[in-house]
Order: sequence, then C-alpha cells, then structure tokens
Amino acid sequence: MKVTIDNVALAALIFAVVAIGAVSLVATVSSENLIAENERALRTQRLVSSLEAIRFQSLAINVGQQNFAITGDEQNLTRYRAGVVEAEAELHYLDANQDANPILVQNFGELKAAVLALIEQEKELVEIRRKSGFMAAQAQIRARADEPEFNRLHNLTYRMLVAVRKNLDQIEAEQVKLGEKARRLIFILIFSAALILIYLFGTLKRLNREQRHAQAVMKHQATHDTLTGVFNRLAVTEFIEARLLDDATAALGGFALLLLDLDGFKAVNDKLGHDAGDELLRQAATRMTLALRESDYLARLGGDEFLIVIPQVSDEETARRVAHKLIEAIAVPYQLSENTASVSTSIGISVFPKDGRDREILMQRADLALYAAKHGGRSQARFFEAGLMRV
Repeated sequence: MKVTIDNVALAALIFAVVAIGAVSLVATVSSENLIAENERALRTQRLVSSLEAIRFQSLAINVGQQNFAITGDEQNLTRYRAGVVEAEAELHYLDANQDANPILVQNFGELKAAVLALIEQEKELVEIRRKSGFMAAQAQIRARADEPEFNRLHNLTYRMLVAVRKNLDQIEAEQVKLGEKARRLIFILIFSAALILIYLFGTLKRLNREQRHAQAVMKHQATHDTLTGVFNRLAVTEFIEARLLDDATAALGGFALLLLDLDGFKAVNDKLGHDAGDELLRQAATRMTLALRESDYLARLGGDEFLIVIPQVSDEETARRVAHKLIEAIAVPYQLSENTASVSTSIGISVFPKDGRDREILMQRADLALYAAKHGGRSQARFFEAGLMRV
C-alpha cells in the first residue's frame, strides 16, 4: 500500500476519532462513578447523622429518667420527651432508606428493636406517672436500673457508627482513586488530538465542580440542622466557645443566650402528625431568622428547642426587645397544609459575663430561666436571677 499524505491524514483522523471515543467513554464512566461515589458519601454522612441523633436522644432520655428518679422534678421528664419524637423520626428515615448501606441492612432489625424498646419504656413510664404518681414512676426507673436496653442501644449505635465511618473513609479513598485515574488518563492521551484535550478539560471542570459542591454540602450538613436549615448544636457550641476565648468579647459588651422551646408543639405533633410538626418547626425557624439581626446566631438544639446568641449586649434591654419580637413572631398561627395550628414560646436568658464565664454554666442558667418562664405562665421571657438557683 502506497503511503501518501492523505493516508497519513486519514490514519491520524481515525486514530483521533478512536482516541476521542476511548477517552470519552472512559472519562464518562469515571465521571458517573465519581458522581455515584459522591452520592454514596452524602447518603453515608446522612446515616452517620441519624445514628448520632438516635444515640444522643437515647442518652438524653436516660439522663432525664435518672434525674427524675433522683429529684422527683417532672421537668426532667418533659424536657427530654422531645427525644422520643426525634428518635422515632430518625428511625422512620432509616427504615425508609435501610437498603442504602450494607451495615444498616445487617443491623437495622436489632437497631429498630432497641429504639422501640427504649421508646416503649419511656411511654410506659409516662403512663405510670400519670396513673400512679411519682413514687410508682421512681420505683419503675429503679427497677430498670439493671436492664440492658439502654446499654444495648448505646453499644449498638457505637459499633454501627465505627463501621459506617470506616465505610465513609473507604468511599472517600475511592473518590480519590477515581480522581487520580481520570488525571492519569488525561496525561497519557493529552497529545492524541486537540479535541481530546478540549473534551477532557470540560470533563475535569465538571468533575471538579461536582466535587466542590459535594464537599460544600457535607460541610454544610456538619454545621446545620437538616430539618430547619439553621445552625445545629455542634456549630453553636463552637461559636460560644470561640466568643468565650476572645478577650474582646467582654470589652464589646458580652453576649446573651436566649434558650427557647415551643409551648404546645407536642400536642400539634401528636394531633397532626410528624410531617406537620416538621413543617411547623421549619416555619418557626424562618420566623425567628427574620426577627433577628444579621449578627445574631440561631441554632436548633434538637426537637423544638432553639438557642440564640445575641452579641454585644451592653444592657438587658436589647435582649428583652429581641425576646419579645420572637414571642410575637412565633405566636402567629401556622398554616400546615389544610390545618391551622398555634404555638407559643417561653424564653430563658443568661448574659455573659454577668451570669457566668463558662458555656455550660451559661446554658444551665438560661435553662433555669426558661423553666421559670414556663412556670410563670409561658409566652414570656425571663432573665436568670440568683433566686432561681435550686438545690
């Protein structure tokens, strides 16, 4: 066969077409694999969040029961009862998505049984308290002291979290391997044709954008509440600790903590269902955000409990004014699909540095003030006072 420029050009064209086709195929497969790994990472991260929420709420329920058994203060039961609602909600989510992860598939039956057993214990305790009084409820709690339900759930969620986090590390390692594979492919075939370079550049740009988006989503999920979109407990804890470590905080007037929950939320949740309760929480969080200044910091601690940090509070009047705006905003009736519901809010306020210089102390004193606000008639805000301290 006579070699001509036309033959060389045709061979080069065929090579370029084949190379472009090969690169296109491999790059597309790598892209789809990487997208799939990103989705797996997001689902696995959500699974971690659900397991952590169940673990935290089971601990909160157990602490509430033990405090009730010691103090007889019924507030120790009602304060943590929202944990039952959240644990049930997370269990419902895991039930609907249990095929998303093999670790969840293997352990869901045991997890479901343990969570339902703990929830049933809590409901039984409430019924005993209602029918037979404090002594009977206290005896019931003490009789359960050696029962393994709580420890079984605590140990199970710990094992599952360890396994799921290890699985998440493997997914992230696979993401890195896929990225490396795509880059090696580019370097090998970059000189095959100009079209290959153009195609691969577009593919890499898309992959890079999707990776950044996935990382941003995971970072957002780590610091924000998945239901309402406001900051979560971890984020606000770190925010307060940073303010306490900043020497300029006190000089600028300190800050106030506003701890609040929604009076009547459990009744709405029980009557209209969890979906309506979730929608009410979302609407309430939106109203709070609109009522606050841009410098204020809003976080959901769990259930219907929220915490607000108001910086540079030189006097109590600023915090009082913000609290009254929140009370008025939350009291407006809520449209929940075809139903209308109303809730109110009680607010407890502690001020740094007047009421303490430690985050836990400030939280405890805001909680005492919230307790006083509820027992003072609800729909009101109370500042912490020394007289609220209880033995």
